[in-house]
Amino acid sequence: MNQRDFRVLFLYEWKSGKNASAAARNINAAFGNDAVNERTVRRWYQKFEAGDESLENEPRGRPEVSINDDHLKLAVEENPRTTVRELAQEFNVSAITISRHLNLIGKKRKMDKWVPHELNDRQKLQRYEICNSLLIRNQNEPFLDRIVTCDEKWILYDNKRRSAQWLDANEQPRHMPKPALHPKKTMLTVWWSMAGVIHYNFLNPGETITAAKYCIEIERMHQQLKEKSAILVNRRGPILLHDNARPHVSQITVQKLNALNYETLPHPPYSPDQSPTDFHFFKHLSHFLNEKTFRSQANIEDAVQEFINTRTLDFY
Repeated sequence: MNQRDFRVLFLYEWKSGKNASAAARNINAAFGNDAVNERTVRRWYQKFEAGDESLENEPRGRPEVSINDDHLKLAVEENPRTTVRELAQEFNVSAITISRHLNLIGKKRKMDKWVPHELNDRQKLQRYEICNSLLIRNQNEPFLDRIVTCDEKWILYDNKRRSAQWLDANEQPRHMPKPALHPKKTMLTVWWSMAGVIHYNFLNPGETITAAKYCIEIERMHQQLKEKSAILVNRRGPILLHDNARPHVSQITVQKLNALNYETLPHPPYSPDQSPTDFHFFKHLSHFLNEKTFRSQANIEDAVQEFINTRTLDFY
């Protein structure tokens, strides 16, 4: 006996004048206890009494509602931050329908991209003027091979990252402890040019860069540069490109650079996208250290040395 066979019996009992309770007892007596449920019989009786003697189930769920994809696209582009729930209320359809149509018109939900600072009009103009002047200067007198650039980066002892896992449907995800608010770390300073790394150094664990320490690193870098490229130091003159962090622009740092006859390229504020160390060197270093865990600073130093050794000249 399948479900439709039982519905034939419901219709027979109803036409015989039996109530739902008696019909359920009769069917269960013939086909075994719990063959049918009295509530189910009552529901079908209501359908028969309404004049519908069809034995097929009514379709469940909301009926499919057509949406004008052009109107949906216009609504999303007018307010890209609107939610699926808000669109469902606006178009009077289910959220699943909205999601399906958004996928059909090629819309994907993406998070905002964080930037260090939202530039005002004056800062944007300053960036334009500096970049334009440097482009003109490089056309008249190429100087990119004279640039020495640098920056600092915190290196974490634990570089594990939380990520999604491919598991069986009934398998529980593995545990991942939350990172500490103040993780153990050490600061790396790197100086490099088109010829490769000139000098790098690690500060003591937890120690950060200051103007005094920065001047010491400048002197160490300068001595290394004289050994590796004496012509650049003695004839052409190196050009320093660093950001406007406070230790980089302090009075004693400026005095130190003047004493060494270093020209400094202008660097507009909040411009990490114009610092090669930020957008290139440290980006690749972060990928290299991803998922690595270190027990000591010596392990970190070995990993950074391995990263430098595996870079080709084309990288710089």
